[in-house]
Amino acid sequence: MLRLQSGFELDYANIYNESCIQERDVNNFERAIQNVWRHTNILRSTGFEEGHVSKDGLPEPVLFYQLPYISEDGINTPDMLERLYELRDYARHNIDTVVSLGIGGSYLGSKVIFDVQCGAFWNNYSAEERDGYPRMYFAGFNVDGDYLVGLIRTLECQAQKKGPDYKVMLVINSKSGSTIEPMANFMILEKALQDRNINYEVIAVTDVSDDEHPTILRSMAIENNWKTYSIPYGVGGRFSVFTEVGFVTAALVGFDIEGFLAGAASMDVACQEEDIFKNPGLLSALLKYIASERYGRIIEVFMPYSEALHSLSDWYVQLLSESLGKMSNTCLPYGRTPVAAVGTMDMHAQVQEHQEGRLNKVVQFIKVKDWKHNFIVPDSYSQYERLHSLSDVGICDILNIALDANREALSSDNRFNMTIIVPTLNAFHLGEIMFMHCWAVYFESIFAGVDAFDQPGVEVYKRLIGPKLARAKDVHNS
Repeated sequence: MLRLQSGFELDYANIYNESCIQERDVNNFERAIQNVWRHTNILRSTGFEEGHVSKDGLPEPVLFYQLPYISEDGINTPDMLERLYELRDYARHNIDTVVSLGIGGSYLGSKVIFDVQCGAFWNNYSAEERDGYPRMYFAGFNVDGDYLVGLIRTLECQAQKKGPDYKVMLVINSKSGSTIEPMANFMILEKALQDRNINYEVIAVTDVSDDEHPTILRSMAIENNWKTYSIPYGVGGRFSVFTEVGFVTAALVGFDIEGFLAGAASMDVACQEEDIFKNPGLLSALLKYIASERYGRIIEVFMPYSEALHSLSDWYVQLLSESLGKMSNTCLPYGRTPVAAVGTMDMHAQVQEHQEGRLNKVVQFIKVKDWKHNFIVPDSYSQYERLHSLSDVGICDILNIALDANREALSSDNRFNMTIIVPTLNAFHLGEIMFMHCWAVYFESIFAGVDAFDQPGVEVYKRLIGPKLARAKDVHNS
């Protein structure tokens, strides 16, 4: 068990033992680990990853390691925090509903923050129950007319109920301003609000680094006098939850940004430990890489036991897929296929395959020890023995007992699994969990010989979409 002073734990006993990955496997990676530190030291000292270039073939900085720290000359600055707190206070007193429009990293990290802070029923609470914070909906993560119809009807009903004082904030997230899904959704939503005479304002989250050649979205913001927030240069979308991309959502729902960054900073310090058994990110990366390449465990099931962390699984799917699924420097494809799961729901859906299917998986559990709300099951039907056995037990105790039973069952057949354990679910520990995985995919990319920060495979379909859209437009206008 790897334990940090914060209470964060990484239990690797069910993947590193005499029946699974063994000591000699790890010892064989001594030189590879030294190569990891060589790369890491270059990255931290220069801001550039050896061999990484932009999609245009030019050197491009890699700066995710700076994100946990608030400093005047950093990416996250005291002035940034002040602007976010001003946005928070403004929204609490002036905005009824926010619609956040983004896709990929501009959506997934923000959705994790929203789910942990607000839960599933936030938008059903009164303004007083939300402490003045606005409702929040997400769009732009897909292009789905039926979803938009429901969202527009919802905004219209809210406006009719409150009257002329009702106001919507549209938050558009796009580095370039040409991302198809959020921009198409934005233009449709804006027109719907205009047609219904619903008051609204717009915030743009985009690349603001080039004043001479502003992005489309920044140009729109300048032209229309919209407030802007930054998608920082040198930080890929899958790491951007630790930037204003995630923090605009955080501010609008009252999430503890500084606590989140403090958790990430605590994990960043731990991920600088040279002893792999004191470094959660490196240990996780090494064991999963060995599991894949030595033992054929090429699928990772990411399984938090919490509905609030369901979206964390979706965030991790993107992080793992876009960081590691690509050609290696040996011209062979690498990648481990991520599968999103959540306990206990998927114990009744996926676990049969985990337990008796092919020996090609690592299951990564996330366990929260203590929950804020642990309802005790009443003894309402004591005449039924099986229901009586549930009585006087906490609902969250059942959750963790189910997790423990699942990992014990998997281990009884030497099926690889690991467990991250945190004392409670708050901003600090969420920051720890998410930043650990940012470092883990980077460390694994060095073992695998892939560039964790590009995504050339995505560019293939993007080149095909443009001509197809042009043909669709011609058909529509003919």
